[in-house]
Amino acid sequence: MRTEDIEEKIMRTKRLDMKLVNDNPPPEFTEYLQQFLDKRGIKKSALIKALNVDRNYGYQMLNGTRTPTRSQILRIALFLGMDLKHTQRLLNLAGREALYVRRPEDAKTVHCLEHPMEFSKACEFIWGEQE
Repeated sequence: MRTEDIEEKIMRTKRLDMKLVNDNPPPEFTEYLQQFLDKRGIKKSALIKALNVDRNYGYQMLNGTRTPTRSQILRIALFLGMDLKHTQRLLNLAGREALYVRRPEDAKTVHCLEHPMEFSKACEFIWGEQE
């Protein structure tokens, strides 16, 4: 069941149905990320190459044995062309802090998510580096 559907049912009813909540746990970070890779037709190896991380470490991040840093998650979201809502969810599923537009780096990231640009240009704009 979609998160939005669960949220709607909770807001619509006076009694909280914990069975509904318990029967619909959130997806794992890796599962959610894999959905986007599949949707975009991107191989894990291409993502790892774009992130410029060690191959073994990259696969560990993508299979759930290592949790990516917040910065790496943001790079993943930018590379996959995610919007703000999906990026916030990806951060949440990884146990990382949400984007907060009062922080300059986060404001730049939100701008790039909502006004897509080439991955390398976005990284340069946000972190001042070439990819």
